[in-house]
Amino acid sequence: MVSFLPLASWSLPGLHLLPTTAMKPRRLFIAVKSFSGEAKAGGEAKVAKGSLLRQEDAHRISSEGHFWAKVLDTEKVVRVPSSAIQELTGTQAGLLEAVTNGDERLGLFSQERLMRKLSSLQKGDPVRVQITSASGQKVQGVVRYRGPIEKNKHDTSIIFGVELVGSATGKGFTDGSFKGQKFFSCQENCGVFVPVNRIEPDDSAKGNPPAPPRGPARECTRIQLTSGDPLSSPRLEIGDRVFFKMEDSTPMGTVVYCDYLPKKIETGVFVGIRLDKPVGSWDGHFKERKLCHIPAPEYGILLPISKVQKEQSDRSPEALDCNSSPPTSAFFDCPSPSSIRYPPKIEGCSFKEPPSLFPSFGSEKPKGRKGEENKKEQEAGEESEEEEDEQHDHYLLEINSMVEVNDPPIYGVIRWIGDLPDMDETIAGLELEEPLSSGCTDGQYRGKRYFHCPPNKALFVKLRRCRPDSRFGTEQNLENPVLRCNSLDFRVYASAKVEEDTPPPPLGDRGIEHLLGWKKGIQGHCNSCYLDATLFCMFTFSSVLDSMLLRPADKNDGESYIETRDLLRTEIVNPLRKNGYVCATKVMALRKVLETAGHSSGFTSEEKDPEEFLTLLFRVLKMDPLFQIRSAGKDPHGCIFYQIFTEGHPTQAVPTVQQLLEGSLVTADLKFTEAPSCLILQMPRNGKNFKAFRTIQPSLELDLTDLLEDTPRECCICQGLAVMECLDCYGDHSFGFGHMKQFCKMCSQQVHKHRNRRCHQPRPLHLPEELSHLGPLPEVIPRQTMQLFAVLCIETSHYVSFTRHGSGLHQWLFFDSMADREGGLNGFNIPRVTACSEVAEYLEMSPEALQCLDPKALPPCARRLLCDAYMCFYYSPSLGLYK
Repeated sequence: MVSFLPLASWSLPGLHLLPTTAMKPRRLFIAVKSFSGEAKAGGEAKVAKGSLLRQEDAHRISSEGHFWAKVLDTEKVVRVPSSAIQELTGTQAGLLEAVTNGDERLGLFSQERLMRKLSSLQKGDPVRVQITSASGQKVQGVVRYRGPIEKNKHDTSIIFGVELVGSATGKGFTDGSFKGQKFFSCQENCGVFVPVNRIEPDDSAKGNPPAPPRGPARECTRIQLTSGDPLSSPRLEIGDRVFFKMEDSTPMGTVVYCDYLPKKIETGVFVGIRLDKPVGSWDGHFKERKLCHIPAPEYGILLPISKVQKEQSDRSPEALDCNSSPPTSAFFDCPSPSSIRYPPKIEGCSFKEPPSLFPSFGSEKPKGRKGEENKKEQEAGEESEEEEDEQHDHYLLEINSMVEVNDPPIYGVIRWIGDLPDMDETIAGLELEEPLSSGCTDGQYRGKRYFHCPPNKALFVKLRRCRPDSRFGTEQNLENPVLRCNSLDFRVYASAKVEEDTPPPPLGDRGIEHLLGWKKGIQGHCNSCYLDATLFCMFTFSSVLDSMLLRPADKNDGESYIETRDLLRTEIVNPLRKNGYVCATKVMALRKVLETAGHSSGFTSEEKDPEEFLTLLFRVLKMDPLFQIRSAGKDPHGCIFYQIFTEGHPTQAVPTVQQLLEGSLVTADLKFTEAPSCLILQMPRNGKNFKAFRTIQPSLELDLTDLLEDTPRECCICQGLAVMECLDCYGDHSFGFGHMKQFCKMCSQQVHKHRNRRCHQPRPLHLPEELSHLGPLPEVIPRQTMQLFAVLCIETSHYVSFTRHGSGLHQWLFFDSMADREGGLNGFNIPRVTACSEVAEYLEMSPEALQCLDPKALPPCARRLLCDAYMCFYYSPSLGLYK
């Protein structure tokens, strides 16, 4: 702990001097103790310890050392005694300005060694970061930006932009943007902006070699240059000779332009090339602005700098095999492609071919003595490669493991493990930290997709070539995650078995006390988040699906049914409701049973979809479908969930689930045969990772009245008994687009007299015969409605859930089975349940108002609920009692 010296003893010498001795303007101080001082506006003002103060007038200092200063936290100007403050350096002031809590601010200031470490953090440094102020342990990340983020030119506070890596990937709240301004680039929800009190250097990376000194770089408005990255941007100057890959040729030329495009800084550096041969199509202009002189368009081309290779004496295009794919520049240059770079080896800076499965450039076999020497070197390289492969054989890696390949290393995360048709050993699909200019895809291999990631970031390699990411601690042998999930290894995280049938906790705020906090909910392990989040949605606060827990076994049920039912009831659902926590070993046991009983491989280790889990669970437990649905004139079809699809709905709008369901059923001419007690709706997506809509608003109440067969319906005009419906009117933009249309006989005739609707084909509704014997209908025809009780969300392949724990709109909980992690590769996930009442405001908001909001500016929970909804769970309060 640093001792606080009186200000007069070191920072304000000669306070009694005449006003001609001017002090530096805008000196900043921190209050090392609380004090009261005279307020310039009158009266007395209290200043808390840890407050930041800015000197107002350097010339007016009393002989006692008092002067006027503005308290930055309160904007009050007070008379400050020198004994209560200490001056800050410019760097200290910038770091501490971003900290809002005075005690934390003062605590940081008192730790000189830590402040020096934090002051030295730069872009590319590995850190551990606390994602939110309320979160627990810090997670791994890499600094991508350091500086102010407010548009105010007077803002001098230092904020760190951090890209989350490893198990924290996808748990952030930005893609590097803040209030519409881009500060760095990363995947959506993989970045955070944090003050200095929520970040620390990653001590586990101490053993890594120091980063090389950074060379001078062009200044760019708060955007990290990519030109420092040897993978994507070789150092080029005007006049350099370069070449690039074009189909089966390698054209050459001279650099005549190398800079950002006008008003397109975010796209990176582009290179204008004057070609030796007429194979181009660029005249030197960009959006009518001349960038350079090109004699004719066929002699010019404009390319991203990552696509261009600088001609070198030992690497000319004539030596390249034109039938191969282009190489990545990383495999020619010594520096590492990662943003956290390793220095090249001093001796023998020869680098191996990248371990990609894609073909790369090769040179013709050398002849003569030199060829023999090269052959020997090649054989020696193969031997060392075999030794390296043997060395890495003992690493047992899994999906989402952070790994590195090649030397210098290329860093990435394993997104897929499996076999490829033309390979005789296990292959890993990596999503790289940095895109490569060639040799990579977006998750496809030879036309077939194996996973999703941004373009030029998917690299397929032999699994034995991968090794754990050395930047984050000592390499650790990863144990088999399935075998390790046992009661002995997880004894600290064990949960008790509960035999007695346990109903959901009472609705309201009192019933959730045992469910809130860390180590609550269902503990995740080995890609189980899809299953954890789905179970939490189904059973925590609703009993509408409890029939699958209670059905007695009959003569047709085998042991697998009883084992699955009892395991789900006594080891998962009952403990969750009673104690608020379920250990990962219980879920792993369920996964093993389902894998065996359902004859479906991969449920113990692979990443599955919630719909796969629901289908298998219902099949093993022999559950009836949740509802029947029928197309006109066809037999009904039983379903567990309904996949909404869209056709013709404006994608720029913010739809509600009610609108999407109606549109989907009308388009396919489908109806529910009867009102269900539980309805699970899967949101429209173009594959798991691509949303059809940027934002979807879950409807708190779902009205199925107009979507049921043989049900009395109101005329949409006069509210009388409807006898006709018209699917053509549903899509009529001039007639209330997006709403169900049914009419009484008179209204139907009037509506379809309009010249624009004469081609419509209204059809009679099928009404129960009993209606004719009941006499006059009530004035208001009853509605069949369902209530929203849970929403399952997906964000970058990670599933989380929102559940409603009461009738109040604000009574919502957020659950993440892998909210944090203790330990390294063989560590344990820590689940968490938190209250998220802030989502109520956005669920009540009109779709038109939501459309005006920037999703990235929403609170984290509200953004995830509205932007990442995957499944919505509804129940009928009346039918759920007996159906």
